[in-house]
Amino acid sequence: MVDELHLVQQFEANRPHLRAVAYRILGDTNDVEDALQEAWIRLSNSDADQIENITGWLTTVVAHVCLNVLRTRQRRPAQSIGDSYASVEQRSDRTVLTPDEQVELAESMGLALLIVLEMLAPAERISFVLHDMFSVPFDEISEMLGKSPEACRQLASRARRRVRTAKDPAADPNRQREVVGAFLTASKNGDFQTLLSLLSADVALVSDAAAIAIGAPERKDGPFDVATRFSGGARAARVALLDGLAGLVWARGGQPKVAFDFTVIAGKVTRIDMIGDEEVLGEMTIEYVRRGR
Repeated sequence: MVDELHLVQQFEANRPHLRAVAYRILGDTNDVEDALQEAWIRLSNSDADQIENITGWLTTVVAHVCLNVLRTRQRRPAQSIGDSYASVEQRSDRTVLTPDEQVELAESMGLALLIVLEMLAPAERISFVLHDMFSVPFDEISEMLGKSPEACRQLASRARRRVRTAKDPAADPNRQREVVGAFLTASKNGDFQTLLSLLSADVALVSDAAAIAIGAPERKDGPFDVATRFSGGARAARVALLDGLAGLVWARGGQPKVAFDFTVIAGKVTRIDMIGDEEVLGEMTIEYVRRGR
């Protein structure tokens, strides 16, 4: 049987890693310490002899706790992430972080990335942080989230694109909406030249397995092939906000079947992801944009 002192030593050896995971998911030092405390309670009440990989086990526990925190936040009234971020120092007496540790955590993320992560759905945020920042395999993430590995891969990909878009100094949600609206109009009208003018030189159209199954191309690269695919098409699609950013949605019977997730950089469409996976669509907040809006 693992003695308590050895268990404490193992937990403390993993604390920096667990703190980094929790902070990158939650962005709030108070919630981070609460998550670590919960992880310790679960570890101390577990049969530690049966845990083969304690780091992996603790990472999974912390991720589960963080996921619950994110879901609770969604049910609360909206709060500015800037206010939350700025208040860390004011509330630091409730945490066990030293000033140096607080600075290190803040610098490891940056306010800009925190703002983007705050906009992501919980499952997107978990998938992106664990895979891209800590190299956790999608097979393991899928077990945490109760989703397929492919769905987790797509969720991380969406998060990655949103982070990339946010890094664009010219990023403007209203401008993106204009570009997507112009793209849809040109598509419906078969205006090939306007479509070309809206696409970047390295634009890519990529479809997930569910979209491919209902007839979408697996991939198209370059403005000519992408414009050819859409020219005269997308007649049943509508402009919608996908988690706050403009895209297109094709629905049947009022149920979204395919979302066209646009990445717009410097006023040009650089990527369109056709998403048909029901699990990924279920994670999206979809708000249809009325004409003239």
